[in-house]
Amino acid sequence: MSTLQTIETFAEVASQLSFAKAARRLGLPPSTVTSRVRALEDSLGVRLLERTTRRVALTPEGSVFLERCRAGLAEIEAARTLVSATGSAEGTVRMSVPSAFPKARLAGLCRRFLELHPRVSLDVTVSDEPADFLRDAVDVALRGNRPGGSGVIARLLSRTPVVLAAPPGRAGDHSLPILGPLARHLSSAPQPGRVYCHSLELAHELVLAGLARACLPEPLCTASAARGDLELGPLPEGVPESLALYLVYQDRRHLPQRVRLLMDFLTGELAA
Repeated sequence: MSTLQTIETFAEVASQLSFAKAARRLGLPPSTVTSRVRALEDSLGVRLLERTTRRVALTPEGSVFLERCRAGLAEIEAARTLVSATGSAEGTVRMSVPSAFPKARLAGLCRRFLELHPRVSLDVTVSDEPADFLRDAVDVALRGNRPGGSGVIARLLSRTPVVLAAPPGRAGDHSLPILGPLARHLSSAPQPGRVYCHSLELAHELVLAGLARACLPEPLCTASAARGDLELGPLPEGVPESLALYLVYQDRRHLPQRVRLLMDFLTGELAA
């Protein structure tokens, strides 16, 4: 058994935080995965993972070791790609998107990318938290106005105008709450007879139902406004005039081919 195999196995267990899930993804018996990780720990003389009957967690030493191992594995995969002229991209890309991203558009993007690269699979999570590439094993993320902290690269793809949408004739009706993640600072304690949410798509539907006003991306409202189903008004103070969309990825020198292909695809599809 090579050291590289043990490191790859450990990295998969650490990504999944599960020996059983790692075994399934690697196509190995669980006993083999367990023995490889144990052998790696014995060779290093430190415990990399804490195990109980219910959960697996990285030790502090395991977190440091994993970060360096991922960088090394990425370099190795990049080298394999560079010397394999006939090789095609394959494997899983883990992508994180915000809850506000339109689901129909996301599904269409996934379909078109997989048609172009049938040997690649996508593992998509929905989260509004800053992308944590180490903890969440994320390869690439889409984020809005707050793309993330240090240690990542955030590439601005586009800016979409934001508008206040309201039922016809009620843009100035203060009896209606203002919804949407872009107007969280305007939220107050829930009141009887009102509905609240932080989903852009649901907020749009609640405006059409006459139950609320909402700060929404302009393209989401264009068709409804043209039909007269809602009206557009001035934005409340403190709401950003545009919604940014960033492509976020880890600050690495090299990325696997499958990740670079997805990044190039998203840039081509989403960049203004």
